[in-house]
Amino acid sequence: MSNSDLSRKSWLACYGEFMQSCLRRFGGSADAEDVAHDAVEALLHKDQKTLTAAHARHFLYRSARHRAIDLWRRNSRFQHLAWDELHEEAHPTTDGADAHASAEQLRQALVAALEELPLNHRRAFVLNRIEGWTQAEIARHLKLSLASVERYIALASQFVRERLRDEF
Repeated sequence: MSNSDLSRKSWLACYGEFMQSCLRRFGGSADAEDVAHDAVEALLHKDQKTLTAAHARHFLYRSARHRAIDLWRRNSRFQHLAWDELHEEAHPTTDGADAHASAEQLRQALVAALEELPLNHRRAFVLNRIEGWTQAEIARHLKLSLASVERYIALASQFVRERLRDEF
C-alpha cells in the first residue's frame, strides 16, 4: 500500500464522525453537506504524502468552522424572507407605467449618487453591493488593502443611503 493510499484512508476514518458533527451543527440541512464537501475538497488539494490522520481531522473541523462562519455572515447580511411572509404593502401591485417610472427614477438617483463618489469608493461599492464580490476579491482586483476596501464600501454605503433618503 502506498503512502498516499494510507493517508487517504487515515482521514476517511474520521469522515463519518465529521459528517455527523456537520449535520448536528447545521440541523441536517443542505448547508451541512456543502460545508463538508468544501472541507473535504480543500483537504484533497493538500499534499497527501505528509498528511497524518490527526492533521486531516484537525483540518476538516477547522475548515468546516471557517465555512460555517462565512455562511453565518452571509445569512445575517442578506436576510431571506419568503414571498408570503412579506407584509402586503411590500408586494408589488402593478407592473404598469408608475412602477416603471418609479424604478427608472430610483436608478437615475443611484447612478447620480455613484457618480459623485470618488473612483475607488464607487468601484468598491459597485463590485461589492451590485456584483456581489467579497471584500477580499475586491482588494486583490483593485490592488488595495482589505482595510481600504472595507472603509470605501462603508463610506460609499452611507453616502448612497443618505442621498437616496433625501430624494425618496
